[in-house]
Order: sequence, then structure tokens, then C-alpha cells
Amino acid sequence: MSRQLLCLLGGLLLAMLMPHAKADQIAVLVPTQSSLTQAFISELTRALPGQRVTSVDPDQQLPADTSLVITMGRSTLVYRQQQPATQPTLATYITLETLQADEQLGSNAHTLLANPAPTRQVALAKLLMPGASRLGVLISQQRQTQLPDWQNAATQADRTLHAVVIPTGASLTRRLGEVILDSDILLGTDDSSIYNADNLKTILLTSYSRNKVLIGPSAPFIDAGSLSTTYSSPQDMARSVAYLIEQGMPAGAASYPRYFSVLSNAQVARSLGIPLPDDATLARRLAELEQEP
Repeated sequence: MSRQLLCLLGGLLLAMLMPHAKADQIAVLVPTQSSLTQAFISELTRALPGQRVTSVDPDQQLPADTSLVITMGRSTLVYRQQQPATQPTLATYITLETLQADEQLGSNAHTLLANPAPTRQVALAKLLMPGASRLGVLISQQRQTQLPDWQNAATQADRTLHAVVIPTGASLTRRLGEVILDSDILLGTDDSSIYNADNLKTILLTSYSRNKVLIGPSAPFIDAGSLSTTYSSPQDMARSVAYLIEQGMPAGAASYPRYFSVLSNAQVARSLGIPLPDDATLARRLAELEQEP
């Protein structure tokens, strides 16, 4: 065999073994540059070593070879919807409440929700209080479409769900008393008309005066007095995005983050006499449960 042919064959073999020189271009639309967006993009870049990840402000042009656009938050998603959408869009940091209120997310977009998955929140409640069989949910009339997910989560965990819907203009205190009376644990929902700064003191004081705890609805409520919640850090969200990109993301659909952390309030647990494992242990146990058949 001639030296020229050997060189040609060697070159072809090397080309087959080497990764493609041109990687996919992923453009991340960020509302503002912050520690959160920087942590998200840094982890996403690490989780997708074979692809190029670029941070783009809404007033910037997308790179010409962009193959996927990731939006962070509602403002960048709204901006994206106003532009020609030739590439698929992965919308992140969108709450279920926002998703239900917005009818224009588009069939070319997949939404990665910012909310904790109901199944995960129920599993957390079951770990923390194994003997609590009655789960309470308080939700406004406008958001009661969330209830089937909570009911399914409770059924899977062999728990009873007691849901109280608050009609528009009805008394929060009265409905709160009803759900607490018939429940062992109160599960916070993605409903800003109920779980907001104005109502939080009433919800927590009413619950704890009857030795009932609040799980969720999100990490910011922990310092205020919620017992525990699952949530997704910027790193968790980035890893969840990478998983969707690698596994495929159904267009026109929504999903919860695959990766998550746990945040708890040890002081609340002590005051109510609830044994509280550390957050890392809780997160690891929940992840193991989700992998079980």
C-alpha cells in the first residue's frame, strides 16, 4: 500500500474519531446580568461540553447559527414571542400560574416550570411526617385547574387530599380554617392571590396555632416560616435544561425540573417537635424514590 493511501486512510480515521468541529449554538436570552443568570449559564456550559452557549440581551441580535433559544423568565419569553421564531424555544423560569394565564406560548416552545412538582412536594411531606395522611390544599377559583395534579400526587402517595377553593371575594381566613381543620399538613400552591406577603402571616399563624405545618410553596417562604420545600437552584435548572436538550423536549408541552434541592426551616421543626433530617439527605432520598419503579 502506498504511503499516500496510508496517509489518506489515517486522515479519514482521525476525522471519524474526532468530535465535530462545529457545535450547536444555544442562545440564552437573559433579562439582566446577575449572579443567578451567570450561575445558570456557567452550569449549562459545563453540562453541555459539546455545544456553544451564548448569553444574549433582548436588544441584541441572535447569533446567525443559533439552533435553540432559551429564555429566562417571562419578560424574555414575551420578547421572544414578538420575534420571528424559526428556531425552537425552551422557556425557563416560568411559573405554572403564568403558564395558565398566557395563551401565546406557541407550539414551537417547551416550558420548564419553576415550580416544585406536586408529586415531589407530597413525597417530601410524607418523608417529614409519615403519619400524616390528610393533605390540605387551599387554592383560588382562578387556579383550581391545578387541582388534578395535586390529587394525582396524593393518590400516588396513598394520601387523602382535602382541597378548599376560595371563590373571588371570599374570606381567606374562613376557608383557611376549613382546610386546616380537615388536614394534617397544608401544601402551598402556585397561587399568588393566596400565597403573598399580605396573607402569609395569617396563613402561618393560623396553621401553627393548630400545630399544622406548611410545605412550600417555594424557597422564599422558608425564612418566613414554612417548614420545608423542594426547589431548583440555578445549577439544578441548568442541569434540567441540559437533560431536556439531550433527551428531547416535546414542543408545546411543559415539564418540571428533573434536578432539585431541598430547603428547610430547622427552627420551625424544633418548635413543633418534628425530627428534621438535613436538606441534602432529604434531597437524596427524594431522588431515590423518584428512580424507584
